Amino acid sequence: MPEYSYAVAKFVHEGVSRLMEAKDEVWARIPHAEPRETIPITQNTMPSGEVVESKPIMTQAKFVVSYDDIRACNGDALAVQMDSAAEDNLAVVMPRFFDLLGRTSEAAGTATDLGGKPFTFEVYLASIEKTDMDFDENGNPEWPALIVHPDFAEYLSSLPPPTAEQQKQLDDLIERKRREYHARRRHRNLR
Repeated sequence: MPEYSYAVAKFVHEGVSRLMEAKDEVWARIPHAEPRETIPITQNTMPSGEVVESKPIMTQAKFVVSYDDIRACNGDALAVQMDSAAEDNLAVVMPRFFDLLGRTSEAAGTATDLGGKPFTFEVYLASIEKTDMDFDENGNPEWPALIVHPDFAEYLSSLPPPTAEQQKQLDDLIERKRREYHARRRHRNLR
């Protein structure tokens, strides 16, 4: 019956999607559109005029369910295949996501290449300098998500807290970013 096939397909699709979110914190934070028949090529034009293009990604999963598993109502067999499909999908989409993120950051001028040098507080400030920052209704900065490799996250957590001078530099930068934010809001072009 078609309605049973549809229900199973919907369950599997939804289950694989939720497994992907559970397995990858970055993937879970990305807003996802509803599935569609066709997906357009997206193009973002940067202030420099450079166009960053992203083509659709095709993923597919093949499920092989034995009659014995169906007769025995063996949900574990299906769960194993759904888990494998989630892993396979992440192996396809996440490298493409990070590639797009890198290309977009380069084109927007917000990327920072250390060229093998160590990460320092000054590099941190320079990175923040390159980005627009938003603020909440109380004037507190809304820090952009920092997505790093687990080894680098461990390194960052081992760094000492900023010195008083460094904290002042950061506070001054945030105050300047706050003024820029308010200036952008005053000059928005409403259409």
